[in-house]
This record gives sequence, C-alpha cells and structure tokens, in this order.
Amino acid sequence: MIITAHGTAYEITYAVAPYPGEATDYHRFQARTDTGQIASELYVAMDTLVIANVETASPYRGEGIATRLYQAALTRLGTVLHARPAHRTPEGDAWAASVGGDSEDADAAEDELEEVYA
Repeated sequence: MIITAHGTAYEITYAVAPYPGEATDYHRFQARTDTGQIASELYVAMDTLVIANVETASPYRGEGIATRLYQAALTRLGTVLHARPAHRTPEGDAWAASVGGDSEDADAAEDELEEVYA
C-alpha cells in the first residue's frame, strides 16, 4: 500500500483489459484506494507502448498518483511513450512534461487527421 503526502492510501494494479468503449486490449495500470475506488488509471497501447489515456479522479489530483502509475508502467514494460504533443490535451501535455520521458515519433499528416487524446 502506498500512502501519498495527502494521506491517500492506494495500491497499484495491472491488467490487460480493453479501454472503456473499445474492444482492443491495453496495458491498464490502476491506483485503487483501500475502499476499492479507482483514484487514477493509465492505459498503454499493447503494440506501440504509447499512452492512450491517463486520468485521475478530481479528489486525488496533485498527489502524484498518475506519476507513480507511469513509473510502474515503465518498470513493467521497459518503454512507455507519451502521445505526440498534437494528440495531447493541455493537461496531458503538462503532465507529460512534468514526468519526463520520450514521446512517439511525429507524423504531421496523421496529426491533422486524428482527435486529441491524453
């Protein structure tokens, strides 16, 4: 059990599971509180190792939980890439800058056609 400076106790879990609303499996890392609530989750694409989504529930933001999930993903997978800046939300871009790490290679033509994700 990990306890943040704010007193949140959580455990990091890993599973291969589909992203909500999709049929494709992803590497899923979740931070679950001692009551079983999902405080934060990180989805990484199986084939590209690019982060598809990272999200932390409002009451737990700013506690470093998503950063711990990123570190757990790096430990387990060896490589985890941030989405290209053109594919990030402003919050996702700030988080990627704060945790550091590599981003997937740029593809200007693809950036113009795809939606933004974190």
